[in-house]
Amino acid sequence: MKIFTKRIENADAFSRALSGVLYFDIETTGLSADRSKVYLIGCAGHEEGGWNLTQWFDDTGRDEKEVLSSFLMYASQFQTLVHFNGNHFDLPFVAKRLEAYGLTNSLTGLASLDLYQEIAPYKMLLNMPNAKQQTVEAVFGTGREEHMSGGDLIPVYEEYVRSKQQDDLSSLLYHNEADIRGLISITPVLAFHDLQSANLTVKKAEVSSYTDFEGRAKKELLLSFESDRALPQEIRASYEGCFLQQAGAAGLLKVPVLQEEMKYFYAGYKDYYYLPAEDMAIHKSIASFVDNSHRVQANARNCYTRKEGSFLPQFVQKDAKDGAPVLFREPFFKRSYDDKGIYFELTDELKTDRTFMADYASYVFRAIVRNC
Repeated sequence: MKIFTKRIENADAFSRALSGVLYFDIETTGLSADRSKVYLIGCAGHEEGGWNLTQWFDDTGRDEKEVLSSFLMYASQFQTLVHFNGNHFDLPFVAKRLEAYGLTNSLTGLASLDLYQEIAPYKMLLNMPNAKQQTVEAVFGTGREEHMSGGDLIPVYEEYVRSKQQDDLSSLLYHNEADIRGLISITPVLAFHDLQSANLTVKKAEVSSYTDFEGRAKKELLLSFESDRALPQEIRASYEGCFLQQAGAAGLLKVPVLQEEMKYFYAGYKDYYYLPAEDMAIHKSIASFVDNSHRVQANARNCYTRKEGSFLPQFVQKDAKDGAPVLFREPFFKRSYDDKGIYFELTDELKTDRTFMADYASYVFRAIVRNC
């Protein structure tokens, strides 16, 4: 076994603020821990005022046990392991290899922070084709120049064990170091943690008029906000006609304002009559003055009253406990009985209600993030 150490300069300030963490990444001879081995473990820990890179390398093809044992001893001084998709691959793989040698897995006593799990739910917000580490690094602009995969390096390691070529060793160490440096550089992805819980403060709210590409006059609600969660990368996304843009802590939401006639559908249609001439329903308790020839028993599709006004969209969610629909605001309106869209009226009072605007901005923000 060989051990290589070096100082990592210019580590990201976000990472330097973390304490007790150990970044780590493994290189293996395959994907199955039953048939493959760990030949290289790299890690970076913050010691003596800086980040130190340590790499344990099985240079003979027979020193896996020593690599694992030495790494465990070093890791014991830290509290948290930081990795990329390590919960799915690295940690189970190491656990299986430790079990094969009858070694105690002391890593189970450390907290685990998987940067892949933090960023994967937001790959569409970041316009990423996938959530692989090197893809994330490209989006975050880490400056990585090495783009080999672990699979690409398996034959390189096998050749090194046979021939001990220095170039092969350099390639293996360099890839592992690049992964570790990349982990440190993309640590700001933690700003995306539970993004739906971000608190928004609306700085400005206004209804703006515009003309769409077909020349039709339209209106939209513009909500300029500040979030308590500054993001390291700009995000842009849309959902159900609503648009979100955020860079740093500042963001903008655009929500369509529909100016048209909507329908409010009454519950319990059996208690209503429908008046065809007026195209509306009335409760039977007040229908005695209406001639029988001008009224019919209401059904679910015509049991409504019509209202002209300005409306904002809302999105049906399901209550976690009983599965019942949860609405942002009632009463709610629809264009028709079969229309899946639901809306509420934007009254003049709501236009000047700062609390409402803050609540609605958070509501739309979370709907977009949740559905992207």
